[in-house]
Amino acid sequence: MDSFSTPSRLRKFALIYSLLLVLCGIGYARYSNYILDGDAVAFMDIGDAMHAHDFAHVVNGYWNPAYAGALLVGEMVTHPSRWKELQTFYFVNWAIFVLNIGACWYFVRSMVMVRERAEDDATTAPALSHMALLLVALALLFASFQRELILSAVRADALLLLLFLMAASFAMRIQSGGRFFYYPLLGAALGLAYLTKSFAFLPSGFLLAAMMVYGLTRKADARKRIVGGVLVAGVVLLALAGPYVAAISKQRGRLTTGESARLNYAFFVDQTGRWHEWRTGDLGHAKADFKHHEELLVNWPPVYSFDRHAVGTYPLWFDPSYWTDTIKPQFYLKGHLLRLARCSALMLRFLLGHGEAFAVLAILLVTGCFFGKRRALWLPLVPVAAWGLLMFGIYFPIDLQDRYLTGPLLLLVLPVLAMLRRPAEGNRGEVATGVALTLAGLVLATAISDLGDRRRTLSVTGYPSGAYSKEIYPAAAALGAAGSLRGRRWRALGTRPAMWITTGLGWRGLRSGRRLRFRMGAIRGRSG
Repeated sequence: MDSFSTPSRLRKFALIYSLLLVLCGIGYARYSNYILDGDAVAFMDIGDAMHAHDFAHVVNGYWNPAYAGALLVGEMVTHPSRWKELQTFYFVNWAIFVLNIGACWYFVRSMVMVRERAEDDATTAPALSHMALLLVALALLFASFQRELILSAVRADALLLLLFLMAASFAMRIQSGGRFFYYPLLGAALGLAYLTKSFAFLPSGFLLAAMMVYGLTRKADARKRIVGGVLVAGVVLLALAGPYVAAISKQRGRLTTGESARLNYAFFVDQTGRWHEWRTGDLGHAKADFKHHEELLVNWPPVYSFDRHAVGTYPLWFDPSYWTDTIKPQFYLKGHLLRLARCSALMLRFLLGHGEAFAVLAILLVTGCFFGKRRALWLPLVPVAAWGLLMFGIYFPIDLQDRYLTGPLLLLVLPVLAMLRRPAEGNRGEVATGVALTLAGLVLATAISDLGDRRRTLSVTGYPSGAYSKEIYPAAAALGAAGSLRGRRWRALGTRPAMWITTGLGWRGLRSGRRLRFRMGAIRGRSG
């Protein structure tokens, strides 16, 4: 291993490995199964509103616009037919995946810069060299894209991960003595993160506040530079996020950065019913005097009309904050205890399902690697790990989903691995490099095997791509063959509000009726 694990050879291997991940990503974008849910349809509709310059419907209390803008860019570049639209979005996700690989390189290099700045007089070397640490990071990233951030999930989480990795990298560049321009770049990354998901606003505020407090405790010259830089970062953040915050606040009639936190508290803690609670009175422990109602045509089975607000393919989930406007969550102790129990179970399941990083850490510790006694060797990397831990803490009391936790996990685990040192004597560095190479190889081998199975399945079924549904596409073709549907009204019939027949037909700005959408609401739905 001596000859192979030289820095130059490891760097070549990391470059080749990154290229193989990019190619595997193409395979996943090509062969992933048809997946289209309410979240995806909402983003697609917001993208359509952008294309139609219908900005009144771009502003949304539940879904932020950055990811929808990325989908729109993909459409404007490729001009897909309706049959290839979903495949186009898979490749948009692939492009975000490729950017995440680049961000991973940048993030690891930033960690190494912080580490090198702190170890000028260190007597021990890092357990994981720069390239070995990079291979571990790439393997963990790719494993996440094989599981919770799959390319066929038309959701914003991968884009948020990209922006968080870049924000953490800029913060570390600042920490390692980087130039002043990293401050506005940090503000831009945090601002775009907020435009991707409103969740980002809170951890962004904590990060800038922590940097400000740190700057105020420094000596005069450093204090002036850090405080001034944080103010610049804050101004850039507000310049990007402020107009959207103002638009949402005007739309809702009160100051708000987004309604998702309020609604999730009501849904998960107060146990408010998500669908048609104004008709059934199923508010749980929340209170509300709803202003917006859909029209109940038939009581049983329930049949609803959305003529009064026929917006989006799936109106009820296009902007849940519109239909639940005025809902007021209430503190409910039992609900909190139930959610804490549930989230504890979800957290345990997530950690058990993401054991690769902890296995690497355990192997290195068992083989003699350690955290240095001198604080200067590990303390500089603590802020990024603490930022990731903070995100876990924000999510934990209310709702946990695996796709929410990928970013926090990487921000927490990778700095911890970077902190590890190896003894001055022995071959612990070679062991650590071997562990990194093994993990990278196993993750890649799993992906290649998986892609082979997906490709064989498509060849047997004769589907043109993974984004093809044998149930939905023929039904959509039959509707199209029935003649022009423009201007016609279709209603949903079913016991659950996810069962809709057609859609997009009531959207005022849907590309001026240029083409009919066949999406989740059209034909597809959860069985009632």
